[in-house]
Amino acid sequence: MGGMETQASHSSNARGRPREFDVDAALDLAIDVFRQRGYTATTLAELAAGMGLSRGSLYKAFHDKQSVFVAAYNRYANAGAQGLELASTGPGSARERLEAVLALYARQSQGEEGRQGCLVVATAIELSVTEPVIAQRVLASWQRTERVLLRLLKEGAQDGSIPERADPAATARTLLCLLQGMRIVGKGSEMAGPAMERVAHAALGLFD
Repeated sequence: MGGMETQASHSSNARGRPREFDVDAALDLAIDVFRQRGYTATTLAELAAGMGLSRGSLYKAFHDKQSVFVAAYNRYANAGAQGLELASTGPGSARERLEAVLALYARQSQGEEGRQGCLVVATAIELSVTEPVIAQRVLASWQRTERVLLRLLKEGAQDGSIPERADPAATARTLLCLLQGMRIVGKGSEMAGPAMERVAHAALGLFD
């Protein structure tokens, strides 16, 4: 997947050509395809069909499968970051906002959403070892989440809603591992159920 950055830039520039379709809507469909099948197993024909495009339209807009994947990953990760930001900056104490973050991941880890899985986690498993560009994107996603968790822990220590920890950075990393693990476990059809809400509640109990 070398040259992904160049190809992604190519895909993001209209170059004066009128679009024949809604690019964001097409990328949302591409996200669904990649979440279900992974990058490697998805053929170009399957991707075009899943996006509702002809191969010619796909090539014109994105150049190739790699560029579609990068654009889809960026859209998925940015949407996830926005949801995390909303949950972590809402009203209430830091503990209540941490509870909102845990509840967000619990919802995403059950039902159809849970069975589809997380594109960030799937990408880490499939591509991060062999594709350094993608590995950096996954790392950036996880670091962003970890920073939010660390901020909540520090704010909780200040407002008294979360006991102060000797090593808040390690606690934030522990929570990050828990959240990503919830997305992995939730992908199993037998485990993608409301039990995830109990997991979130148990995790919050660590701070009692």
